[in-house]
Amino acid sequence: MTRLRALGAPVIASLLVAAVAPAAYAHAIAGMRVFPATMSFDDPGVADEGSWVFNHIDNGGVSQDMLNLAFAKRLTDSFGIVASTDYQHLMSGNGAPTAEGWDNVTMAGSYQLFVHPASESIGMVQFSDSIGDSGSQTIGTPYSTYTPEFAFGKGFGGLSHRWRMLRPMAFTGALSEGFPTDPTVPHMLNWSFSVQYSIPYLQDFVRDVGIKGPFKNMVPIIEVPMQTCLDRGCADQTTGYINPGVIWIGHYLQWGIEAQIPVNSRTGNSVGILLGMDFYFDDIAPNSLGAPLFN
Repeated sequence: MTRLRALGAPVIASLLVAAVAPAAYAHAIAGMRVFPATMSFDDPGVADEGSWVFNHIDNGGVSQDMLNLAFAKRLTDSFGIVASTDYQHLMSGNGAPTAEGWDNVTMAGSYQLFVHPASESIGMVQFSDSIGDSGSQTIGTPYSTYTPEFAFGKGFGGLSHRWRMLRPMAFTGALSEGFPTDPTVPHMLNWSFSVQYSIPYLQDFVRDVGIKGPFKNMVPIIEVPMQTCLDRGCADQTTGYINPGVIWIGHYLQWGIEAQIPVNSRTGNSVGILLGMDFYFDDIAPNSLGAPLFN
């Protein structure tokens, strides 16, 4: 399964976006549309952010806790770097630890490919390297994995007046393939998407229906992170999850909670939980940590 950015003790996060050319804002923004940071796959904005996501799930008699930590920093308005890793704790059904430690460190470069305010659309390309032997022996791998990726978002604000109550909806997705340096490890196609309905967008740009805080800042969301094996003994085998939940967007941070439901028996047989928080550096420290290094 695509690595769920997972497990809980905070760091930091924020997503930036743009008007016609990428500009410095919290989150990923296209016109009036704010795309909150998804918890199970990459969102489509280059960022100044820090985040943590906690994941707990039981599968096949093994309990897994995972804490993913990520830090993103813009070098220019449209180009940034990302560093991430996760700490995993695996435990058998009888309570005995089976494995524990840090996974490999992943470094990535991200480029804001486009932002179209009028159509509420945004796109980003990224290239990442999960660095071999950078994690613990029990969790990390001795080989590296190179992953090119395209992530995008599209809002429905252009719908006609007849369908105006659907304008708060938005769709985001990410498509990538992992290329491991070990010739015995299969290539994996990661394909993920989310459907979201923004209460802030509804009340600000469609109709104020009187929803009060904290609910007025919420974005109900369904994330669907999927992975398909392409070769080397597991071709065409697909695993993944359906993650219904809610994200709360504030001025300096966002938090979210989602269930984690396996799509098939190959993925698992129990429901997990995701908890996450992002801190928006471009709002917290707009003239220092939240600003591009090179203007």
